[in-house]
Amino acid sequence: MRRHSRRNYDLYAAWYGDPEIWHLTSWAPSPLSRSTVERLFEDREISQTDDSFAIHIKGNDEPIGVISLMNKTVANESAELSVIVGHQNDRRQGYGTEAIGRLLRYAFEELGLNRIGLSVFEFNEEAISAYEGLGFVEEGRFRQAIKRRSGFHDAILMSILKSEWESNS
Repeated sequence: MRRHSRRNYDLYAAWYGDPEIWHLTSWAPSPLSRSTVERLFEDREISQTDDSFAIHIKGNDEPIGVISLMNKTVANESAELSVIVGHQNDRRQGYGTEAIGRLLRYAFEELGLNRIGLSVFEFNEEAISAYEGLGFVEEGRFRQAIKRRSGFHDAILMSILKSEWESNS
């Protein structure tokens, strides 16, 4: 994981504008435009509540994804996780899972957080399986919260606590 570089914004725009990534991960009503993505990452650079990284394969300068802790709160020692792996060929290789593992270590050991939460759409079964494998547990659902071509779907709320992560590590 590395901090973001502005030279990667075009790549990020392609990912966040990709209909498949949008379908699987985004609450936005449609894939994001380049200007929206650029603004998003500019805001993340100066944010006190977001901590965002590019996912890199060791020895490779071009990132393969983005991972972030969003809405960090010191008072509640918690944050929300967001992750995408951009290129289709890089998906299902374990890179996202490895990045999440590293981010959890950073969140719990370095930032001193107690809880990391996320939301995942019920049809994103591969992501749900990966999160469960890392120790995340389902907390609840936003019923029929997201509309896609096939109709309305639940958003599953999941989290992992520091104590759960420590017992899995």
